[in-house]
Amino acid sequence: MRLQEAADLLGVHYQTAYGWVRGGQLPARKFRRGYEVSEADVRALAAARELGRQPATEIRVRDWTAQADRLYDALVSGQETAARRAVERLAGHVTITDLCDRVIAPALRQVGDQWAAGAVSIAVEHRATAICERLISAHASQPAGRPRGVAVVATPPGERHGMSALMAATSLREHHWKVHHLSADLPAAEIAMLAETVGASLVVLSTATTAGAGHAAEAARAVRAAAPHVTVLIGRPGDTLAELIRLAEDPNPQPVPRKVTGIPGL
Repeated sequence: MRLQEAADLLGVHYQTAYGWVRGGQLPARKFRRGYEVSEADVRALAAARELGRQPATEIRVRDWTAQADRLYDALVSGQETAARRAVERLAGHVTITDLCDRVIAPALRQVGDQWAAGAVSIAVEHRATAICERLISAHASQPAGRPRGVAVVATPPGERHGMSALMAATSLREHHWKVHHLSADLPAAEIAMLAETVGASLVVLSTATTAGAGHAAEAARAVRAAAPHVTVLIGRPGDTLAELIRLAEDPNPQPVPRKVTGIPGL
């Protein structure tokens, strides 16, 4: 339905509904000079408002780098409470996609750079990753409403870094995909079999290392051979979740594996 119809159904002014679209509380697709939204998303938002849960207030973050630095300081010192505060002060006011792309991923990249330089230990790096896994998991629930589609998110065989896959799964859920998150290091045949079983239209193979990209390409070919109707997207270091969402919602997906998502510097 058109956004004006959604506003009428919700009993609000068009500009209010438009603000919810801009803030990410109401998923929408740009259509010519306006927006289209799904009736399921509109009814889910209406139900939430009836229960007294108003859409979160959007805030404009002036300095994303400062937010990432604050989280980095908490991570390297092992202060999980401080790390949680750094994330929670933004969560609900910015999208989880932005939170991961602009705050959590850059903070973890700094930790990784410090480990590579010998400034922090592997134990500190692992502790930082574990803290972020818990922070992200707190926002990984499936939203109400009819899903856009079914997706399977995993890492290719040999890839044991699961953070990028967790971020991809959480971001897809935020955009109303029903996600089956398989975590790390799974054989391609198992990924393909589950995709067929659950009726997935999308498989995301996320890698956190350059070396893992080759394994991802091999796994993608295997998945495509076993499930030719499924779009397979490969994530590599340096890609963003925003790009993942853009390509996942492409109405004309290409029949070959494509570079899509990954978390910089992990």
